[in-house]
Parts: sequence; structure tokens; C-alpha cells
Amino acid sequence: MQALAVGLACVLVKFGAWWGAMGWDRPMIASTITGILLGKPVEGITVGAALELVYMGTQSMGGVIPQDYGLGGIFGCAFAILVSAKPSVAVALSIPFSMLGTLIYDLFKFWATSLVTRFQTHLENHQIKAFKRLWNIQAFVYLLMWFLLGFISILAGTSAIKALVNMIPTVIMNSLTVAAGMLPALGMALLMISLWSKKLAPYFFIGFGLVAFFKGTLIEVAFLGAAVAFLAVIGQIGKHTNGNNAQPKTAESAEESEEEDFYND
Repeated sequence: MQALAVGLACVLVKFGAWWGAMGWDRPMIASTITGILLGKPVEGITVGAALELVYMGTQSMGGVIPQDYGLGGIFGCAFAILVSAKPSVAVALSIPFSMLGTLIYDLFKFWATSLVTRFQTHLENHQIKAFKRLWNIQAFVYLLMWFLLGFISILAGTSAIKALVNMIPTVIMNSLTVAAGMLPALGMALLMISLWSKKLAPYFFIGFGLVAFFKGTLIEVAFLGAAVAFLAVIGQIGKHTNGNNAQPKTAESAEESEEEDFYND
């Protein structure tokens, strides 16, 4: 039943990520779904929050996925619950599965790409039913692939993973704990590489000060950050509205404003 639950979690996460890009493959959502299906929703949310910090800066660029963070979230949460391991151990165990997920997805894309000519042939011959049938086969293979990965991995690997965790010496376990504590910092660093600017730097140091000096929790900092962001957006909207009301628009200025808004959007 546990293997079936993890396999179903893989199907739900991948379904939500592919159909509609609903973001179900984010570690926070993936781990929560896994925790609910395994009957431990609180543990799922806790592990998901830890893994979200690790994979925060991991994004798909141009179709290239460096790590399958959804799969990492599923198996990290599953092993944390089934093996009764610490979140730090779950973080360490999720990394190999995130890399494995990338490899498996690349193999699927290779097979799916080979079907393009058949799809094109069905369209040219106006064989709509054959086109739909081939699409449904592709979707079924996609979801079945992830289900089997989750089912077989848990069915065959839980006992082995539990024995492996029990065999790990205390020194290595403490090292994994330290490494897991550093991984969220790495995730934040990867995120800051793409977002860092002089305008955003003060907000970063404000958040750092709230945690370092005033012992604020992440939830408290996130709440204050959301309030500051809301005020900043309201201020920008007010300035934009006042600027538009102060200057009467001629036909030429209106055209330039529309062009500027187009490129800004």
C-alpha cells in the first residue's frame, strides 16, 4: 500500500506539472501530496518546506531541467516518513532521485520526439482519431513510467534504505545534517544570482537582520516581506496613475505611451 501511495503521488505530481503547468512538481506541493497519501500530512509539509529551500533556485531554462525537484520532493518525503529519518537525511536522499528523474525524463523525450513524424502523418491524412489515439498512448506511457518508478523504488528499496540509514555511523550522519543545513543556502544563492540588483539588495539585508538579530522565523519574515511588497506595488501604481493624470496626452504621446507599456509588459 505504501508503494502504491508513492506511485500515485508520482502520477498526481507529474499530471499537475504537465497538464496546465500548475506547479505541483514544486517540492512543497509534491511532498505535501506524498505525506497526505501516506497518512502523514504534517510530516509531508515539514519535509516539503525543507526541500523547497534546497531547490528554490532550480529552474527550467530553455527546456533543460537541471534537477527533477518534484521527484526529489516525493522520494525525500517518502523516505523521511517510511524510514523515520530526520529531514536532513531526507534532503540528502532526495538529491540522487532528482538527478535520476532528469535522466528518465530525457529518455522519455527522446522516445516522444520520435513520434513527431507519425503525428504529422496523421494530420496530413486527416486521421484525427489515430492522432488522438497516439496522443493518449503517449500520455499513458508518461504517467505509467512515473508510477512504476515510484512503486518499484518503494517496494524494493524501503528495507534497503532503512538498513542503509541504520548502518550510517554517527559521524557521517552528523556530516549529512551539516550538509543539509548548507543546501538551503545554496538554493538561496542560486536564486539570488538571477534576482540580485542594487534596488533589491536592501530588502535582502532587512530579511537577514530580522532573522539574525531579532530571531524572526521564516514565516514571520515572509509575512513582513509580503506586506512590504504590497506597499511597493501600491506605491508604483499610485505614481503611474498620478503621472498619467498630470500630463494630458496628445495623439503622439498616447502612441508612445502605448508602445512603452507594450515593451514594459
